[in-house]
Amino acid sequence: MTKLLKFFIIIISILFSFTFVVGLWILKCEKFLNNNYISLNLKIEKGESVTKTYNKIFGYLNPPPFFKKYLIYSYNFAKNRKFGDYKFNNKSLKKILYDIKNGNVVKVKITIPEGFNIYEIAKLLESKKITTYKDFIKTAHNRNFIQQLTGLDLTTIEGLLYPETYYFSKKQTPENIISTMYRLFKERLPDNFEKEISKHGLTFYEGIILASIVQKETYLENEYPIIASVFYNRLKRKMKLQSDPTVIYGIFENFNGNLQKKDLRNNNNPYNTYKIKGLPPSPICNPSIQAIKAVMYPAVTNYLYFVADKNGKHHFSKRYLEHKKKVYLYQIKKN
Repeated sequence: MTKLLKFFIIIISILFSFTFVVGLWILKCEKFLNNNYISLNLKIEKGESVTKTYNKIFGYLNPPPFFKKYLIYSYNFAKNRKFGDYKFNNKSLKKILYDIKNGNVVKVKITIPEGFNIYEIAKLLESKKITTYKDFIKTAHNRNFIQQLTGLDLTTIEGLLYPETYYFSKKQTPENIISTMYRLFKERLPDNFEKEISKHGLTFYEGIILASIVQKETYLENEYPIIASVFYNRLKRKMKLQSDPTVIYGIFENFNGNLQKKDLRNNNNPYNTYKIKGLPPSPICNPSIQAIKAVMYPAVTNYLYFVADKNGKHHFSKRYLEHKKKVYLYQIKKN
């Protein structure tokens, strides 16, 4: 046997042995991933090093030699990590790697009530640690972002966020939250909304503005169409809408819960419908589909006024003198 042949046999033997050892090592690593189940609350910070993440998951275990290298080269562990909060209950290490790669973070359940405005939504989101109040409000007024999302040139996303129960991850971006809520709004909005609203002389956006006012004026759904008819009747007669909720919205971040006469006289509030004729410049909340349908199909009435009794039920009038009597009966006399 020649020396060259012996050399090649030795090299092949070494390569075979190396491949065999590597194969056993890979099998051992995969067995470790598949057969180890753990429970763990894990937080991966943005920009966190691969070593820090590795130690959080595997630091107290007994992985095979060079296991971190295996994860990096076989699972691209360094790059395939989505930051966020994770919770694993008796889950295999293999599935944990899958969840981290796909960003299957802990989701927070949050219910946005009908009639909440962007300031109330921002406060609720911050309380759940989903995003900050400041960041949400800033994004909700980001004209460029709103135009890219909706195709409309608006100064606020108010009115276009659908009230519903959502599941968001902590430290979610306001852009993603708003996009999710807007997409659901578009999905749930009746297809013929714009057509029906135009029959009453309103544009798409004006229809949403009116629906938001109807939403805030009463919590009784059966009153929505009647309230809508009152405001339509006022608009047709060029009367001021004189809606308290619009005034409140204009001073919402500084409102202490007590609407005063000075607020109704404030000429600097663009939402003061006691001073300014017509609709306010934007919606004042995010209305329900029921309120939206009420402005599509308002009741047919001659009512121009309404007043609430102590139970929140409204009493409607066609004439101002009649209205004054009901104000005395339901608002003044009871005191």
